[in-house]
Amino acid sequence: MKRPLPVRASGAFTAVVLMAAIVGSAFAYFTSQGLGSASAAVSSLTKPTITAATAAAGGTVSLTWSAATAPGEEAVKYYVTRDGGAPGGTCAAPAVPAAATSCKDSEVGIGTHEYTVTAVWRSWTATSSSRSATVTIGEATHFTVTAAASTTAVGVADNLTITAKDQNEATVTTYTGSHSLVFSGASSSPGGTAPTVVNSSGTVVAFGTATAIAFTAGVAAVASSKNGVLKLYSAGTANVAATEGAITTTSPPAITVTAGAAAKYALAVQSTTPVVGSGDDLTITAQDTYGNTVTAYTGSHNLVFSGAVASPGGNLPTVSDSAGNDIAFGTATPIVFTAGVATASGEVNGEMVLYKSATAASVKATEGTITNTAVSVTPVAGAAVKLVLTAATLTPVAAASDNLTTTAQDAYGNTATSYTGSKSITFSGATTSPSGAAPNVTNTAGTAINFGAATVLTFTNGATATRVLKLNKAEVANVTATDGTISTAAPVVFTVSVGAAARWALTSVVASAGSIGSPCLFTCPITLLGNSGTVKANVSVTDSAGNTVSELGSGHTAKVTATGGTVVEGASLAIAATGPAVSTTRFTYTAPASGNFTNTLTAAVLAGTAYTSATATASK
Repeated sequence: MKRPLPVRASGAFTAVVLMAAIVGSAFAYFTSQGLGSASAAVSSLTKPTITAATAAAGGTVSLTWSAATAPGEEAVKYYVTRDGGAPGGTCAAPAVPAAATSCKDSEVGIGTHEYTVTAVWRSWTATSSSRSATVTIGEATHFTVTAAASTTAVGVADNLTITAKDQNEATVTTYTGSHSLVFSGASSSPGGTAPTVVNSSGTVVAFGTATAIAFTAGVAAVASSKNGVLKLYSAGTANVAATEGAITTTSPPAITVTAGAAAKYALAVQSTTPVVGSGDDLTITAQDTYGNTVTAYTGSHNLVFSGAVASPGGNLPTVSDSAGNDIAFGTATPIVFTAGVATASGEVNGEMVLYKSATAASVKATEGTITNTAVSVTPVAGAAVKLVLTAATLTPVAAASDNLTTTAQDAYGNTATSYTGSKSITFSGATTSPSGAAPNVTNTAGTAINFGAATVLTFTNGATATRVLKLNKAEVANVTATDGTISTAAPVVFTVSVGAAARWALTSVVASAGSIGSPCLFTCPITLLGNSGTVKANVSVTDSAGNTVSELGSGHTAKVTATGGTVVEGASLAIAATGPAVSTTRFTYTAPASGNFTNTLTAAVLAGTAYTSATATASK
């Protein structure tokens, strides 16, 4: 409504606009200024009236108010105060008024609160009367989690119920719809299987990952095997908590998780590199599918061990049973378990002894379908206690090269790898050939050393490089070796055969006086024979070392000549066609009747093959 107001003017004095009347909290104002008389439009900004202040669970208050009226066409805006301060939610604060005539205040604490609504138009304001609202259920501050079963087995489904609570433990019924919860408080199994919860769509989600869970009236419950089905895999106690942002579980429930049935063994060894023949204590743990110790697995169980083999000496791998008896691998072995674990005590209940070195043993223990992933154990050879000889052939030909290897072994026949460096080995057991050629072995430098003398050999990891052996006498030779502290436990037996026919030889030599040198075969010194002294002998065919050959066949005839004196029956000496190749008759040499002499007798071919001749020197 407009009312005329008097206006006074003086000269060019500009009319002063006065605020003339106050109606309620609205102000009348002039709409124009100047000299002379004018009229002003004056009205009011009315107060809004709060028509509803409705508190709801979850710490919210819904407000509505009547619209205020203002003189002009510009919109009226409003702001809300709660207990004299700024509200939350969608309610406008004093700094930023808004045109809406309703809002929802949030994060309102439990208790009674006073609200006012202030209308704002230009520089005018008009504030409503206060209206109270009492919040009895606050916002969600934490979750409570309960499980259908407080004791469960690994891998078994357990249904969770999750409730949103306010600070006074009231269920926040407005906490609804899908919420992303992160579960915690349970660990993965020893085998690495993580605990899980099934989300609202049926997907299995691991702990620690956001899991969609649907709430209705503040409660999330399992439905159709979805929305909170828990599975735990680590035996023990789990304290399962659910968290969404600042809302968490303040008192997680304790869920006791028991191990499943025994499905496998975990096998541990005291050493993965034991010395052969020494005890290696085993620890055997019965586990369920997920690697938890099955504490209910107790008492005596018959385990069969496998994965290791006998030593070269035939010693079988063993495990001691609960009575202390050493049981060979492959045989049922009584082992006592306590709370799922069997441990060795001294030489009782699980002390393993392996005898084969160098090769990794994949040790397993089995009872029915229960077994373990193989444990690799590589035994170490013991100290050298003997030498072992091996040869390329045990039937060499006399004077031929044979390859001989000398190996140091421990008590169980394993190569004693600690036996290294230069060693002086003395060989024995073979004899000198008729020609005087001694058996020999080449040393590290390649020099042939006769049996009976120290032969320097270099050992690497218990075995020498192969050396050259020569046995010169046709015989059965029982060859042994020693370094002075260790020797061959058993000789290596060689059967040496005669070589190919190669030489004429003088055999069965007899002198009437004087001395016959040794050897007397290819060359034969006869001294102090004396005048008219006689020498009688046969002629034979031998191999290069002087071993008489046999079965030479017919057509071989020798002759014996001398540089002085006389030879009787030496002009034609037939060699036996069968048996030893020796002349069937003997020749006789007679020295000169007087004077000094040194005469050479020569046996050579008369008919047949021209072998190397043999000689004898007769002197007075």
